[in-house]
Amino acid sequence: MLSPLKNWTRVQRNVAAACFSAWMLDAFDFFILVFVLSDLAGYFHCSITDVSLSIM
Repeated sequence: MLSPLKNWTRVQRNVAAACFSAWMLDAFDFFILVFVLSDLAGYFHCSITDVSLSIM
C-alpha cells in the first residue's frame, strides 16, 4: 500500500505531510467551533441557528 511513497523525494514527503497536517487542523478548528456555538450566540445576542448558518 505504501510502496509508491518510497519513490518520493524528501521535499515531496514534507509537502504531503504539511498538507495532511493543515487538513487535520482545519477539521479540528471546525469541530471546536461546534462546541462553542452557544457561547458565540450569547456573545453576539443572536440564536444558535443564526450563528450556525453564518459559518456554513
